[in-house]
Amino acid sequence: MSSNPSTPAPPRTPRAERSRQRILDAAGQCFAASGYAKTTVEEVASRAGVSKGLVHHHFGTKERILEAVVDRTLAKWDAVSRVEAMVSGGSVLGGIAEMHRASIAYARENPALHALIELDGRVLLDAGIGRAVRSVMQRLRAALADTVRIGIESGEIREDLDAEQAADVVLVHHLAYIQHIIDPEWVDVSHDALIEAGLDILLRGLAREPR
Repeated sequence: MSSNPSTPAPPRTPRAERSRQRILDAAGQCFAASGYAKTTVEEVASRAGVSKGLVHHHFGTKERILEAVVDRTLAKWDAVSRVEAMVSGGSVLGGIAEMHRASIAYARENPALHALIELDGRVLLDAGIGRAVRSVMQRLRAALADTVRIGIESGEIREDLDAEQAADVVLVHHLAYIQHIIDPEWVDVSHDALIEAGLDILLRGLAREPR
């Protein structure tokens, strides 16, 4: 997503890196609370407890701040949603469940993820980050489809299911929970009991044998 300069940037000092991460934390919170368009660099600086000049020193523009927030948020979300690693020769359905729980836990602690999922398409296009968001979504969908195929072959998942369609159902279920983590207007999914109830229904529908 980000451009690669011909001359590598000098390594950041630990103090500079801490400052940079604090700004990104603040920006993610501002984007989630107010939206990208309404968030100002001044607000980001104030929430981070730094000067506006320091924000500009690290990032230059609000668009560059958004790019950095997207890079960091998507990288961490991608890491915690690696369903193939959670299966690791064990239960396929158990791996899907662990991915769901881990990703939701990340969304609870990182409101910027919800902001990215809900971000206006024009903003994504203008900032040049739509491809990065789609890439992570596509990777997760492909990994889920492969996981379902493994489950079908092992006899853990119903053989009458289409792996691609089943992956889409799991992904829609998963994203719906993440979207409601920050915006519980219609359904409050902050309680573990509701997460587990949803998983039970979903996994029963996938399982070859009654759970």
